[in-house]
Amino acid sequence: MLSYQIDIDGSIGQFEYSKEYVASKLLALKGKPVLARISSNGGSLVHGLAMADRIQEHGDVTIHLMGFNASAATLATLKAKKVCMAANGFYLIHKVMSPVDIWENLNADQMEELIAELMADKLENDKIDRVLAQMYADKTGKSITEMLDLMKIGGWLNAKEAKDMGFVDEILKTSEIVNMKSMEAKLNAFGLPTNRINTENLFTTKNNYEMKKQFDKVNAVIGVDKLESDKDGVFLNEVQIESIDTKITALENDVSTHAAATEVALTRATTAENTVATNATKIAELETQITNMKKGAGTTTNPVIKDADDTIEEVSNENTEFFKKLNSSKLLYNQIPD
Repeated sequence: MLSYQIDIDGSIGQFEYSKEYVASKLLALKGKPVLARISSNGGSLVHGLAMADRIQEHGDVTIHLMGFNASAATLATLKAKKVCMAANGFYLIHKVMSPVDIWENLNADQMEELIAELMADKLENDKIDRVLAQMYADKTGKSITEMLDLMKIGGWLNAKEAKDMGFVDEILKTSEIVNMKSMEAKLNAFGLPTNRINTENLFTTKNNYEMKKQFDKVNAVIGVDKLESDKDGVFLNEVQIESIDTKITALENDVSTHAAATEVALTRATTAENTVATNATKIAELETQITNMKKGAGTTTNPVIKDADDTIEEVSNENTEFFKKLNSSKLLYNQIPD
């Protein structure tokens, strides 16, 4: 069994677990590793922020979140060296809240004064919300806008969702079962919502129905062994839907990439076909020329002249007349009697 140097299992504030309590514990353990356990629905923003700073000052604090942790309890963990969460635990962040008590009849002037006071409080709360959102963003690596949106919803995250979002670093296996129905009144007493950021209502027992078929590829995308369902349909939380959306986006990008590559290949194929057609035309033209050359007359050759001794002498065009005269002379000479 683990030994915890700091154990917070109630409200965070002056009258239960205060910033002074945490500061004194950490001072006594200066220079030593500290293991803290927290199970708290939150409480005072002042004390939660101070606890986070004290934990950061110490520098070597590991926190285990058990059961339900919300509000100031989550703020206290943001600067710890490591944050672990029980597998059956829940985590909630929300926008800062101010008490508003109105139990009287007001005239128009009084209403205007009240509106001005509430607006001043709202502006202060907006300022604080941005600081808290920045702290959550620093822890998770998400944007301030994402954190503000989640704070506005105020929905409970289960252990996997909290880890996927970056609020916790590790999930602890545990056999402890949280009685969620009995927690509803306690959460409402703190003014904390009991809704989820998905369609599941944690405080309503569902009659589960086994699906006739499990879709392994879908299960692999959302990281579950089987889909949860009842007679009304299949349950998917926001993280699972986001996983499916991310996968679809990736597939769309792949399709676009393949389409572009196919277009390039088609263009190259068309160019090659045009080149082949052009070459075929040239070949046909050359073949026609060769056929015509075979059928046509040859070029004129030099004349051939036979002499009186039946000797054939090839002469050039320039000396034809000369050889004619020479042969005539030879014939005359041969006719002279000896």
